[in-house]
This record gives sequence, structure tokens and C-alpha cells, in this order.
Amino acid sequence: MELRETSPENKLAAERWMNEYLTREHSELGRRGPVCPFVGPAHEAGTIYTQTLHASHEDTADELVEGLRDQLDHFAGLLVPEGRESLAALVTVVEGLPEHRWRLLDAAQARLRQEAARRGLMIGQFHPNCPEPAFWRPSFAVSRSPIPLVAIRYMAFHDILFLHSDPSLFEEYRKRFGDRYNGERKVSDAFRKLYDSAPRLPVESGQPYIDYQSITLLHALHQPRTDQPAESSFYLAGQSKELLFALVLGEMRACQEAMAADDLGRSTWHLRRGTAGMRLLSEFWDLLSTLSPAEFHSFRDALGEASGLGSYKYRTLEFTLGLSSPSMAQAYRGVPAAEIEVHRALHDASVYDDALAVLVRLGRLEQAAIDPERDTQAVRAAWAAIHQGETVSSEILRWAESLMDLAQAFGRWRLLHLLTVERVIGSKPGTGGTAGVDWLRRVANERAFPELWEARSALAGGPPHVGCPAARVPFAQP
Repeated sequence: MELRETSPENKLAAERWMNEYLTREHSELGRRGPVCPFVGPAHEAGTIYTQTLHASHEDTADELVEGLRDQLDHFAGLLVPEGRESLAALVTVVEGLPEHRWRLLDAAQARLRQEAARRGLMIGQFHPNCPEPAFWRPSFAVSRSPIPLVAIRYMAFHDILFLHSDPSLFEEYRKRFGDRYNGERKVSDAFRKLYDSAPRLPVESGQPYIDYQSITLLHALHQPRTDQPAESSFYLAGQSKELLFALVLGEMRACQEAMAADDLGRSTWHLRRGTAGMRLLSEFWDLLSTLSPAEFHSFRDALGEASGLGSYKYRTLEFTLGLSSPSMAQAYRGVPAAEIEVHRALHDASVYDDALAVLVRLGRLEQAAIDPERDTQAVRAAWAAIHQGETVSSEILRWAESLMDLAQAFGRWRLLHLLTVERVIGSKPGTGGTAGVDWLRRVANERAFPELWEARSALAGGPPHVGCPAARVPFAQP
């Protein structure tokens, strides 16, 4: 990546976006005032600086990270008028990225957030497809701009909105603004609630392994509500599943990043590890199946309204796989961190969306088959053609089968969930008054990546093409 002079059209587009969008109220924002209260005063002070980074068609998130890391350094060296430092901002327009690679800006920003916070800085990405939700109304994708760009500024008091859910990021915020919450200065109830409920980093013990794995905190979090021995297995399984949901989610995001970079080999690698995580998750149903009905009922009342349906990491994973449900997202309304994450996944492209976009770029599918609505017959035919015409050594066939491995592992998880619940509580309502096995039976019949499953029915008979060389189709250049 290299610095270039900002083109007149991009400079005008960025200025219009700031002046006509960021400095004005928006009906969908969920609060009064401009979309970004910072921009107006900064513009009046003349402290918004603009540069352009030019990317090549082959640049990955790694190159973007390095280029934007240089911009962090550049921002620190800006000559800002005295007394105006808090209003300084560096807006970096990113040219040259094809549309399908815009999501690499999301990946680069996620990697640099902590580094920026340690410097007392905030870094945010904006592009026409950016899924970042508004804090006060997560159904509104607030960070969409007419051109891809990244903004860097100093951390401010109101950034508790963006830093409260991650203990490492929150710690950097606490170092700079914690005294305002501990002193006599008035703080809004909303900010106070976020500050008081934010997760804290554990105090270090001095033993490297204990500190690296946060072992003391991990065990302190094991808090069953009764003295029934069987509850411990139930409780530990639930906590372990939450950690594994996060693991699989991380692999799915890395998989999407690889697909955006047209790297099917790396995408397959992350699908492989995500599938292994799903298989490990399924093993927990074996553990829970050891609970007898009487054992489960000995502590069930202590669950109250708690239900696995409340897992926002699992719901985020479902949405990331393309099994989206706006009604299910409403369950997290008003829940700090959870609401933002679920709605971001709801409005972002799914793994399957990105996979179909790969087929378009490979010339295996027409754009019209996925935009504006999916043509299921055309998509099914595209997957069938790959299975019919490619050899087992073909990269695209291995990638397609890795997607199927993941979909099967996810389907198996849902089916084992149904069987375990039916074994332990029968047809009774689920915890928290949910529909129990009737609802689980319905969702167990849903499939991630549906046309990939359906393509099996469209295949003709005959032996696999093991010995024939695979035809490689290069990605179309924009």
C-alpha cells in the first residue's frame, strides 16, 4: 500500500458525507443530535486531516493492517493547533479495494483496536457495506459511507459506548477516564451502568500459566445455584459451550476474510478448524445425556427464566452461518454488548453469502442469481456442476466440501440438542417457558447452506472423476 494524493472526487465524497450525514440528525439513530457529535466542532476547528492509501487488487487484511498502523503513527505526529488536540482526526480514504474486499477493512480495524486503545486512540472503519450498528439502535448500520475510509482520533469520554464489553479495551478507557466516575462529576445513568458492569481484567498472580489462562477468574466463574452435584456438569457444559461458540465464530470471521481475499485454501483451513470446534461442541450433549430426569429436575427450578436460547454467541453464530431471524434478535434488546453483536451479525453478509459471491467471481454463478434475491435453482445447479465436473484434488471442490463439513457438524449439533432434551425432559416445555422439543425439532430440520445440500439430489450417477485433471478458473479481475 502507498500514500497518494486524495483525488478531487473522493475528497468531495468524504466531505459531503461528513457535512451532510455525520453532522446531522438521523431518524434511525435512536437518539437526538448529529450522527457524530465530534465532526462538527472538529470541522470548525480545522483539525480534520485527509490522506489516501492506495491498495492493490491483491492486498489482504495483513497489508491493510500495516498501512493503517503507519497511519496511527502519522496521526501521533500531526501538528495540531494548541488546545485543539482533542478535536484532531485523520481520515484515510482507501482506494483500489474491489467491493468484495471492503470487508477486509472490518478485519483490519478489529486487529488494530487494541493497539490503538493502548495509545489512547480510536480507529473506525466506514464503507458502503459496513455492518457496524448504532449503539442506541443496533438495527441501524450507522457506519456506512459512500467510499471506503478509516478515521483515527483521540479516545474520548463517550467512548465507553464502544469499549465497555472488552476487558482489555475497557482497561485503557478506565486508565484515562475512571476518575470521572469515581469523583463528584455528574455522569449519565447510561454511562454509569456501562462502566459499573464492564468486565475487568483479573489481578495477576505472578504464576505465568495461571495469569496467561486467567485460571483464577475462570474457576471463580463456576457458580452453580444449588448443592445438587449434577448441576455442576450442566453449569460447566454451558460455560464451555459459550467459549467454543466464540472459537467457531472467530474461525468463521477468518474464513470470510480469506474468501474476501479470494484465498480458497486459507478459507478451507479456517472452515476445517471451525468444523472441529462444532464437533467438540456436539460432544457436550454426551455429557448432558448422563443427567437422569430426576437429577435435572433436582436443580431445574434454580434456572428460573434462563435458557440456552439466551446465548447471544450462539445466536450470532447462527446468523453468521446464514440462519438469520430478526425476531430472535429482539430477545437481546437493551442488553449491553449482546444486542450490538447480534445485530451486527444479522445485518452483515453471512459465510454463505460470501461463498456464493466467490462462485460469482469464479464465473460459476451469475450475479443475478444472488442479487437482489437468491435464485435457489441456479445456486443449486452451480454447486452440482462443481461436484459433477471437478476432481477430488480440485481446490474448489475441497472448499465446497469443507463448507458441507461445517454445515453437517452444525446440523448434527442441533439434532443432538433435540435428542438430549427429549431424553432428559421429554415433551415438557423447555427452561424459561420455551417450546422445548417441538421447537427444537423444527429447527433441527433447517440446514445451513441449503442449496449445497440440495445439489446432491441433482447429481447424475457414475464414478467420481478421480483421474481427470481439474479445470482451474481464475478469479475475474475487477
